[in-house]
Amino acid sequence: MNVSEFSQKSVRRILAYWYKAMRGRIAIQQNKVMFFTFQGQYTCNPKYICRSLHELSPETRCVWVVACDGDRTGFPDFAETVIYGTPEYYRALYSSKALIDNGFNFVRQPVEKKKGQYYIETMHGSLGIKRIDAASNPNRKRNRIGYRCGALADYIISNSEFETDVYRSSFWEKTPVLMYGHARNDILIRGRDDDADCDLREKVRSFYGLPGDAKLALYAPTFAREASKEFEEFDADLLRVSLAERFGGEWYVLKRLHPKDARTRRVNAEGEFILDGNRYTDIHELMVAIDFAVTDYSSWIFDYVVTKKPGMIFAPDLEEYQNSTGFYYPITSTPFPLATDSASARKMIGDFDEKKYREEVNLFLAAKGCVDDGRASERAAKMVFDLLADKLPEA
Repeated sequence: MNVSEFSQKSVRRILAYWYKAMRGRIAIQQNKVMFFTFQGQYTCNPKYICRSLHELSPETRCVWVVACDGDRTGFPDFAETVIYGTPEYYRALYSSKALIDNGFNFVRQPVEKKKGQYYIETMHGSLGIKRIDAASNPNRKRNRIGYRCGALADYIISNSEFETDVYRSSFWEKTPVLMYGHARNDILIRGRDDDADCDLREKVRSFYGLPGDAKLALYAPTFAREASKEFEEFDADLLRVSLAERFGGEWYVLKRLHPKDARTRRVNAEGEFILDGNRYTDIHELMVAIDFAVTDYSSWIFDYVVTKKPGMIFAPDLEEYQNSTGFYYPITSTPFPLATDSASARKMIGDFDEKKYREEVNLFLAAKGCVDDGRASERAAKMVFDLLADKLPEA
């Protein structure tokens, strides 16, 4: 950490404690809601809850937290933005009636929830295989923040019986769970963005300057805890050729880094057919647009599964990852074919049985008790709207 970064963190910490002490003097505004995402962008569950809330109640003030001035792009006109750690941020935080998060963003700082405020946790995974409990992660600071989230959250939103069990066995043992489904998955169920009257396949292809009949695959691995060459060594050209041989058409591959990795690394888009997937902010819109999915253990593919479109897991470091992090259920029990090297990946694509795959997807979703039905954002927005009037939901 350089001197400038140290100074910025010191100033933020001083401001945090100052406003924490003075929070009683800042009046709560009944029509103000603050949104956090770990990406610092207009995305994930908070995006779709925010949008539905605005449709339901246009007079509600929606305030979004961003990391810096350059991140104030991609937000709708009705959304306000504040830069994290500034006086404007703390004043907005302590004057908001509801706080909506998709991770441990609100609780990782020395702030408090005021009496009369509501904190709603949405998280950013569903049906995910990776363990998130404290026992599976040696990061004590992260686990302390997780338990603080569980203590302060008024509600947490789930999309399945499985996910509710994960919450209960990790950080939210006593937090009321709202089984609404995940707002970000609504467009996956519908296959388009009905609220914006938008064909997302056309939107994404137009964004990348591709022909309308182009086939798209997305390769997006999970966050790399340690330096890894897996992303660079992934053979995107072989994937493209294999998909063309099996399914026909002209294929393009989007390579997308995890948001945390994207802060320090860049995608090497090698040539005309290999594209930078991080250029496109909303991965859920990409999921609607693509024709094939590839990841290692990232939770996004367990959102994508509700589309019932083809996908596979490419995990060359499977044994190492399983020993260090662990899974909630065997990776071989998912509907996705599992490959550990390029040769097995090519064979599995060539042998891909779409009928069998869809049958296994249906069984998987039923076994996990998934309730996603394309209307989660409406339920969540109505809940937030009621909270602004102190009307509590039934958990």
